[in-house]
Amino acid sequence: MKFCKNMQRMAELADPEWAPFWVNYKMLKKIIKELPATINTTQRSSSSSVGNNNTLPDSPRKMGKTPGEITFFKLLHSELKKAIHFFAMASQEFIIREERIKEGIAILKQPTSILVNNRWSLIARSIYCFHKELLLLETYAIMTYCAFSKILKKHDKNTGYNTRIAFMAKVVNCANFTSYPSLLEMIMRSEKMYESVAGKLKEEGNSALYEDERLFINMIHRLNQQAVGTATAEGRKIPSTKREIIGGELTNEHDTGSMMGTNLRKMNLVEAHTVLKSLLEENEAYAADISSDDRSEENLTERIIQKSLKRKSDTVCDDRTPKKKSLQSQNY
Repeated sequence: MKFCKNMQRMAELADPEWAPFWVNYKMLKKIIKELPATINTTQRSSSSSVGNNNTLPDSPRKMGKTPGEITFFKLLHSELKKAIHFFAMASQEFIIREERIKEGIAILKQPTSILVNNRWSLIARSIYCFHKELLLLETYAIMTYCAFSKILKKHDKNTGYNTRIAFMAKVVNCANFTSYPSLLEMIMRSEKMYESVAGKLKEEGNSALYEDERLFINMIHRLNQQAVGTATAEGRKIPSTKREIIGGELTNEHDTGSMMGTNLRKMNLVEAHTVLKSLLEENEAYAADISSDDRSEENLTERIIQKSLKRKSDTVCDDRTPKKKSLQSQNY
């Protein structure tokens, strides 16, 4: 299944209000298709034009400022800002919801609380929805990171530039959705809250409801596993943020393996905190060449492109004048 369809499948499972905040992958792909393969074309023509100075490629600065490149990176920065804003707002909303659920559980546990039919079913549904949406926010973080990596890979393949590693390391990896320890901790707390009311559900005769919700959450775990698989395919083996931490399936207080699941969570939490941060952080030395005092979006993007173009154009020029290069090396 193509990545775009996979991401659409995830979006359909999530809250419809999240729809505008997923990366506009289709539009970015459309822009890439319209970009001229400048460097690839130049390299192909170089073999038939050796020694002809008129066929040298335009300067890196000119090629990096083509309308298509400007449009692509402007949209890329816009999508990144959108994702950062959404992830921050959603995380803050979940913090508030968690406090309200805790208050509700505390009230229901009081002996003076008003008796309501199926009262634990009501609070269990709230916890279930909360836990489910937390898992989907984790999915959003993984898929968003992969979207930026894959679209830059397509961009570089089509244009011949080499921008992905530097852009991911210096721009995307600074985003809040690439490392989310608070979210993972909240997921674990919500799971514990749900398990704490599981016994109450059975007392009310709603064990079937509990099992149905449990099955749906396990389905989200499997989808998250697929998302992690996509991330792994981008260049590095990484642990699943939930599957390996929990041990495969959701545990509850009645499971014999619940203690083992808890130990696994604690053991892998630090590793899971940086699960997305570790993606594609290869060749940091190349990205480190970018000046630290020139970090505006436009300048940073342009410098990444220019550095890529300079390397490519140097390679083309060297291929065209092998004898001259050889003479220069003899002088040294």
